[in-house]
Amino acid sequence: MNSVYISLILILIIAVVIIIKSIRISPNNKEHFISKQIIITDNLLNVKDASEKTLAEIAANAANAANAGEAGEEYMFVDSRNLATIIDDVKRTNIIDKNTIKNIKGFEGIEDTDANIQLLIDPYINYYVLNNKAANSTYKEGIFVCVSNKVLRKEDCVWDIEGKVIAYMSMSDYLFIQAFIKGYNLNSNNIYLKKITERDFENTEKIFDYLFTYVVLNSEYMNFIFFQRYYINGFKDVDIHRIKAYYPFIKENYNTIKYYYTKDGDTKNNDLYLSTETSLLPIMRYDIVSAVENFVSRLEMPVDYLEAVKEDYDKSDKGGFYGCYGNGEITNKFECDSYYNIDGTPKNYYSFWDKKCETDEECPYFKSNTNYPNNRGGCIKGNYCEFPVGVKRLGFTKYTDVNLNTPLCHNCEYDENGKKPEKPDYVFENDFDEREKNNLNTIISLLDYRDL
Repeated sequence: MNSVYISLILILIIAVVIIIKSIRISPNNKEHFISKQIIITDNLLNVKDASEKTLAEIAANAANAANAGEAGEEYMFVDSRNLATIIDDVKRTNIIDKNTIKNIKGFEGIEDTDANIQLLIDPYINYYVLNNKAANSTYKEGIFVCVSNKVLRKEDCVWDIEGKVIAYMSMSDYLFIQAFIKGYNLNSNNIYLKKITERDFENTEKIFDYLFTYVVLNSEYMNFIFFQRYYINGFKDVDIHRIKAYYPFIKENYNTIKYYYTKDGDTKNNDLYLSTETSLLPIMRYDIVSAVENFVSRLEMPVDYLEAVKEDYDKSDKGGFYGCYGNGEITNKFECDSYYNIDGTPKNYYSFWDKKCETDEECPYFKSNTNYPNNRGGCIKGNYCEFPVGVKRLGFTKYTDVNLNTPLCHNCEYDENGKKPEKPDYVFENDFDEREKNNLNTIISLLDYRDL
């Protein structure tokens, strides 16, 4: 009898073991092995602690962190095309979660985790594509740079890119280049845009004329570019306000490339590749997006002005007097308008004798925008007339606004004879907040983020 009981007990134990094993291997029993933030980026090297980890590796790290009582975050890489797909899905659903990325290669099984998903994206995408007004944090500061395969000479114009190969690495690079082309009214059919990766730098042949790229300061990407034996430059002679008319989330900043590579006391052995010329280096920060709340967006996918000159001169900031635009030390028209210095040597700068404005009404573009309350285009500090972005200043009140110097304009259609619209809506420097307050378009047209 005892043997029967023992057999029954053994059978019961075996059955319990089988049930436990079947529960463990059941496909319906999900393993919640990740309990941290996963931040998605298309610019891996710009994220200093990012790497191409698999979900299994992230799970192992998460388990170790959990055992140690630590929380944390992981960055995972997607290429720019897959990032565009993710953005489209978020735009459609207004949701950022595991389902947003479960069909992207490398994220299979993400739905079986407790991961919280965030996107590291360009602020342009967050504002204009996702129309997002939710509070989100920002990543570390970075700058846009121009990488060239040869030393830039003084006469080289970075904005003169027609007939050249312009490379880019990430979505932010691509957006910046589009805004650059549009802002300078360049013919995109004459510019070859080329998407490259880190591996392309292994090619010993020339692969581009310029690489316009966004670099997070002190990132691996910053060092990677430095060691490629390409020349790293700023955007000399480039007007940032032409670019901001299409891509407004960059800040004006002038410095040398060498400053950013050596400011922490690090001296570079081959710093001959680093520009020492002070030039434009636009600043930007990525947005870290974890939630989306929408707002309504309104965007859908002459001859030089000249007058008679009087000889009265004034070096103060008072208006109504004449001065030398370009050199305030010169006190007469002849020396100012001359191509030569007083010692007979050629001038290396532009100067023009012109009258300083005294009232807003003396300025040709004062209150030219009539579709919102403003005083733009008037007489500003220094007794200069304010001009729309794109117009070339020749003096305090003189200008040219034809051909390349046509003013940038929202919703402006010029007729076949080049006649200006009756009610123009010109772009002025740093007018983003004014336009947003009055529910007006803050950029001229949308940029493409899909055709990478």
